[in-house]
Amino acid sequence: MAWSPSVTRFAPRAGEPTAAQKAEKAHQQAEYVRDLWLIIASIIVFLALIRVTRFLLARLFKLSPSVKSDQSKKYSLETIDPNQTRRASWRRVPSAIASAFRIVAFRCSIPIGPGAVASIAELTFILGYIIVMFVLLFTNTDGLEDFYYEDRAAHLASCQLPLIVALAGKNNIISFFTGVGHEKLNVLHRAAARTCLIFLWIHAICRASAGLPEKFDFSNGWMRWGATGLTAFTLATIMSIRIVRNMFFEFFLVSHIFLVGIFMIGGYLHAREPGFGNYIWPALVVWAFDRVLRFSRLLWNNSGRFGKEKECAMAKVELLSSDTIRLTLRRKFNWTPGQHAYVILPTVSDLPTEAHPFTIASIPKALDGTEGPAEKDVVFLIRGRSGFTGRLRDHAAQSGVCTVPAFVDGPYGCPPDLTKYSTCVLIAGGSGVSYTVPLLLNLVHQARANESQVRRVVFVWAIRDADHLKWISKILSQALDAAQSTSLKIEPTIYITGAMPSTPIPELARTGSAEYTDGSVTPTSPEPEKEGKEYLPSYNAPKITNGRPSIRRILQEEISASTGPVSVDVAGPSNLSQSVARVLASRVTSPGEVLRGSPSVTLHVETFGMTR
Repeated sequence: MAWSPSVTRFAPRAGEPTAAQKAEKAHQQAEYVRDLWLIIASIIVFLALIRVTRFLLARLFKLSPSVKSDQSKKYSLETIDPNQTRRASWRRVPSAIASAFRIVAFRCSIPIGPGAVASIAELTFILGYIIVMFVLLFTNTDGLEDFYYEDRAAHLASCQLPLIVALAGKNNIISFFTGVGHEKLNVLHRAAARTCLIFLWIHAICRASAGLPEKFDFSNGWMRWGATGLTAFTLATIMSIRIVRNMFFEFFLVSHIFLVGIFMIGGYLHAREPGFGNYIWPALVVWAFDRVLRFSRLLWNNSGRFGKEKECAMAKVELLSSDTIRLTLRRKFNWTPGQHAYVILPTVSDLPTEAHPFTIASIPKALDGTEGPAEKDVVFLIRGRSGFTGRLRDHAAQSGVCTVPAFVDGPYGCPPDLTKYSTCVLIAGGSGVSYTVPLLLNLVHQARANESQVRRVVFVWAIRDADHLKWISKILSQALDAAQSTSLKIEPTIYITGAMPSTPIPELARTGSAEYTDGSVTPTSPEPEKEGKEYLPSYNAPKITNGRPSIRRILQEEISASTGPVSVDVAGPSNLSQSVARVLASRVTSPGEVLRGSPSVTLHVETFGMTR
């Protein structure tokens, strides 16, 4: 990569630039645009190679059927003998290095604003991008002579528009190659967009301060289009500031599309005049590609080809508690547990095309290990707050159990594969359970299908109100029943921070297995044993506790007792995920502990739907 032009350098200009200076300037602009894209492409290729390598290693060391039948003896290459000594071993150096990298890159976070944090990995990408952009902007500018960087700033910013649009798209090639979901790329989308806005303002201010009419003449249409586009881009950026975005989210969604559209059109008409419209139109192509894919998927998911057309365009609405709705759609499409989809409810939304994302709280397969029916129940647990979700809550409260016209676009996201771990710890707070429940259900399905190495699942759910137990009580009971015929041990614990229920939850206590640990509720006696019926073993009994969970104690106990790699999955408020990350960044998973035989621990944080 060349960092300085090969042409002869010239003295700083005095007055009107010469033809040679203009040629040098044009050469630099093209050269640094090329260098920037080479750097970005190299990073994407590097991440793609990491993904391919991990996939190949997972396939290479995947258990054979003969090993699956004896999972109690061997799980993976990271299996740990409980009776081993606590001496450090050089064989564990790779695992220790991986643990150190995870701690530094993903578990150490830095505040970046009110109620917002970023991991070291995110900050590295953000700061690295900004530094590269500014280095390319001010390199070889003859002592920061604005003649060399006033237009270069516009070139570097404009050429990044396809990347910015791709980072925001639900269907993009970056996620395809790297395996990083669009929801996690959004933080890079915002950073890149704001950096490009700064560069465009540098371009505009330098032009205005030059004092030359031909450089800043609003009698030209292309200048007016440039000012219009820059104004729209600036307003869109102001609306995307976290505090503004959170306060007026639905207005932000509509205005963002409208303002960015004006910016793209204005920017193209402005850049086309000097012959640089090819910086802008690829971004429009990327945006159109994403929209065409989304529209095609919307038609495919909601057509009547698998049943009655009317039924394929409806959803069942149920009010589970005072602020929570269960939305159930019957569709024939597959998804990976932990993914999310966009829901369109024309009769509830202010705009008929208004789409809102929610995590899918069900799995596409049956708990008994089979594929299940062709048409799946796509279930969403939605907390009614303000805006769209508030209107949906009010509709459910007024109409009771009813059906509404509904369309679903998805699935999206890249959730982890948990079947390769020995122990899985699923931690959720409030509505975050819509992410951890399908992971639990899928582990039961995989255990019944004999396709999982997981031996133990710890399910932790913290809620404020005991009434929230109704959200998952039935499906949790079904999962525990289905796990009885497997060697999978499930320890579900529900923490109620508010008042405890006065009577046991019927679905959880119907077998007499629910355990209330505060003494205020007496477990019901088991029903008379029926022929062929086996009741839940003690390790599969849900335990309901009053108070907050001790994240450190739970993780320490499970990591120390595990005989293989551990996965920790967390979803819910940002303070909960930060608490889990802090514990896993401490001595619990330190490289020294891994060298002495502690299992490796991987943390998965569901960032979708969270305020970050």
